[in-house]
Amino acid sequence: MCGVAGIISKQSSYLGNDLIHMLKELLHRGRDSTGMAIYEERKDIQVRVALSDARYKEDLEGILKKHANISNARMYRGEGIFSFYEASLDMAPEKIEQLNWDIDSYPELCVHSLGRRIKVYKDQGSAEDLQKRHEIPPVKASHGIGHVRLATESVENINFAHPFVSYLYPELALVHNGQFTNYFNMRRKLENLGIRFKTNNDSEMAAHFLAYQIKEKGKDLEEALYQGLETFDGVFTLLVSTENQIGALRDRLGIKPMLYFEQDGHTVLFGSEQICLTPIVSDVYATEMDPGGVMTWSV
Repeated sequence: MCGVAGIISKQSSYLGNDLIHMLKELLHRGRDSTGMAIYEERKDIQVRVALSDARYKEDLEGILKKHANISNARMYRGEGIFSFYEASLDMAPEKIEQLNWDIDSYPELCVHSLGRRIKVYKDQGSAEDLQKRHEIPPVKASHGIGHVRLATESVENINFAHPFVSYLYPELALVHNGQFTNYFNMRRKLENLGIRFKTNNDSEMAAHFLAYQIKEKGKDLEEALYQGLETFDGVFTLLVSTENQIGALRDRLGIKPMLYFEQDGHTVLFGSEQICLTPIVSDVYATEMDPGGVMTWSV
């Protein structure tokens, strides 16, 4: 059992903090890891990378310097065994995909986010642990999604935690509750298209699939989610974010919950349970998505 949460709140300076409070209410659904993707209002490209050991910092910066000038870099130890590196990059936007690929080609490095708006924080432990260890700053942001994980594999490898991103469409992030029973077939099909995987988590497959539909097939997020509904097997709910949208998908069996609440045209909340919406709107009365439902919201 895992839990998902999301929020749209345009021009918020506290969105990251709000999302942390929402995820704290889902602690009972999983405490092995917690993560979130936030879409900040900023002008520079930023990168966040997980390192299996701090000694690989020099290797990482060697890769970065082939594509970009680095500034405002910081590195710190996470809650578990991993260290985290983040920096601002002065680089051509069209090189983002290649840089992502080059970093992930190094076995001891894993891109958690790389883009003009997206920033992903994820680590072992609870939302409270994430907030303390990563010192998430108050910055202007428009929307975000989050996840608490009850791990069935790879507890110590934080690269298996959510949100997942895809180098095919770097501003896309995905959180997932459930499982895909056709994961191995889908992975082989995507690998035959030349798509490379960094982990063995089935959620990474979904992120690459949707990113491929958007980038290579020219679909918008809603169309990509409908294609996912027709393609994925299993029991699942997904929250998927891009630089200007959040979309939700619930499988046709409807076993995994997904609720949403809209207020005054400015705020939209999402979650596995109504209780995770209450830190934002105390008297919330949420709507449950229909089984087989696909919905998108623009920011």
